[in-house]
Amino acid sequence: MSRSRGLKKDDTRIPCPNDPKHTCYASKLEKHLAICNARQQERPEYIQQDVNAPPETGPERKPLSQTPLIKIMKLIDKVNYLYEKHIKDEIGTLSERDIHPAVKEEWQTDGRTESSLRHLRQASRLMYLIEEESLVHDNTCYVELGAGKGHLSYFAWQAWCSPPSRSRVLLVERAALRHKRDNKIRDVLLNQASDKPTQHVIDNAVCGHERDNNYKNQVGNKQVNTVRNESELYEKQSSNNNGNTIRDTSSEVKNDEKSNEDMSFRLRADLAHLVLDAVPAVKICDSVVGFAKHLCGVATDYSMRCLTAAGSRGKARGLVLATCCHHRCMRGAYVANQQLQELGIDADDFNVILGVVSWATCGDGRSRDKKLDSSLDAEDRTFNTENLENEVGTKALGLSRDAREEVGRRAKALLDWGRVLYLRGCGFDARLAYYVHNSVSLENVCIIAKKIIKQ
Repeated sequence: MSRSRGLKKDDTRIPCPNDPKHTCYASKLEKHLAICNARQQERPEYIQQDVNAPPETGPERKPLSQTPLIKIMKLIDKVNYLYEKHIKDEIGTLSERDIHPAVKEEWQTDGRTESSLRHLRQASRLMYLIEEESLVHDNTCYVELGAGKGHLSYFAWQAWCSPPSRSRVLLVERAALRHKRDNKIRDVLLNQASDKPTQHVIDNAVCGHERDNNYKNQVGNKQVNTVRNESELYEKQSSNNNGNTIRDTSSEVKNDEKSNEDMSFRLRADLAHLVLDAVPAVKICDSVVGFAKHLCGVATDYSMRCLTAAGSRGKARGLVLATCCHHRCMRGAYVANQQLQELGIDADDFNVILGVVSWATCGDGRSRDKKLDSSLDAEDRTFNTENLENEVGTKALGLSRDAREEVGRRAKALLDWGRVLYLRGCGFDARLAYYVHNSVSLENVCIIAKKIIKQ
């Protein structure tokens, strides 16, 4: 029966014409195209293709294995020189703090893994840092850039988004992740609003209300009305030319400005295409604070362009960005090419740096067994210096594991230092800091910037 049915109907799966990252049945292609999330639609005003992603120019990036050894050695000398001269004494170490009150409940939960506790400790220190920099004010939109599952936004919502503050959180993330933290905020609000179970949902929207027990008894119809049935949510979807879906829940229900004052949102969008000052949740606030934990590679540069764009700069009060994955930077989008050029780092050097930075966190590529063999240590290795001109890659580099890691850390710091110089040129008091010990995370550097207010 099934075989005869298959002869009449083509059940072959084919790549979707809108986005080849997913497939559909050939026999149902027409129906799929009508409902496909990646179909072309009208874009909201805050999405502009590649607005934060300048085109790539300059030489093609090559892996270190295809790079002349002499070029790698010269780059290492440059990195060491610039680090000693400009950066070494400019990276502060933040003092340790107790776990932040907004994080403490989860910190004390039984059964937490060591990995989970390390993430909570980082979130806690970033929360304190934002407060120490006096970035917490009323009617502020706290924008988590590259929000992932929204852990940091959830803590920010608990700590700083009480109803009297009129502040809100905006989560920006391009991936379609499970929104467990968003749902947790929703559940808190529903529990405050009613003792009875309810079928109301918020989908991707995040309500911004205080969890304080003193507020529980003050919850009225206004708060209940911000929790809508899923069918009432105003939601747009659009896609860019690359087929990346952009899911919009930031406009909220029927552009209800009164509801917007009480709600915060998750925005599914690529930071490369985001015009931050045009997002409704940002429009209605007095100031904006950007923050992120482990913002990956080029996403840090996209985020900085969002916050320092002409339309956003007036409201941007400051930012705290914990950076990571510098090997995923792109020279075209990197914000500080001019600053690095003035320091003597050209396009070729930049591409070599993108290979060297991985040494800070990825070791030297050897297996655990080989690392135990001291006979393979670089200090004991010999090579013919006369043939260096013809060497390609790093096999004959002659650096110990510790030396490689140090060079990698310095190269990462150089890229972040360029970003600091860029922010200073945009009117921010910016600096670098180790916000946690490297035993908590090897990616333990953050960029701190606060708008300079002219008197």
